[in-house]
Amino acid sequence: MRTCRQYPFLLVILLGLSTSASSFELPRDLPAREEGLWVIDQIGTISDGKTTFDIQKIWNICLDAKADHALHELELREQQASVASHNETCEEPQSKLSDNSLSWTMHCSGPSPIEDKIGKTYIQHSTTFLASDEARSESVIVNRDNLIQSRGSFVTRMKRLGACQDSLQPGDMMLMHWRVNGEETLKGRQSRNIYSEIANHIEFTKSRLAQQ
Repeated sequence: MRTCRQYPFLLVILLGLSTSASSFELPRDLPAREEGLWVIDQIGTISDGKTTFDIQKIWNICLDAKADHALHELELREQQASVASHNETCEEPQSKLSDNSLSWTMHCSGPSPIEDKIGKTYIQHSTTFLASDEARSESVIVNRDNLIQSRGSFVTRMKRLGACQDSLQPGDMMLMHWRVNGEETLKGRQSRNIYSEIANHIEFTKSRLAQQ
């Protein structure tokens, strides 16, 4: 049976969404997600034209105003870290807000790990604020290294559940499920934190690009 490890260009995208860099600027009038406990349910498909992986990730996350803004940056930093594994450097995108929808695009490029050519990745992301207690985001990631093209598309639904549990502080995250092709990959719940995740992604990106 074929596994993710046999397709490293797909694995990079997959890991980048699991689990660079100046501060990510957000519009001042950005709608706020209400404070409290949120569930984040992400489904996506990653394909190179021959092999396809379907994934689902479900997080519980405790938000306050600061953590709400940090969550937007985390979505960006994990993408920069994932393409750094391709030896690609990304531009710092400019975000814009239109009709309650935040959007940004990011272009990345660098030497292809497969051949002496230039790889390129294009990332498009948008988050729509449906209400103070509900949001939806979409991401498209296209990687070209002149020999192989992979594509990932993801839809994330976010819904407020209520007040944060006593065990969770603002910024705390709990990965509840991570399924690949319908199979659960977790043996137990995994605790994370928005701020440490951002710092880890930034440090990984710097160290990876420093190796070029």
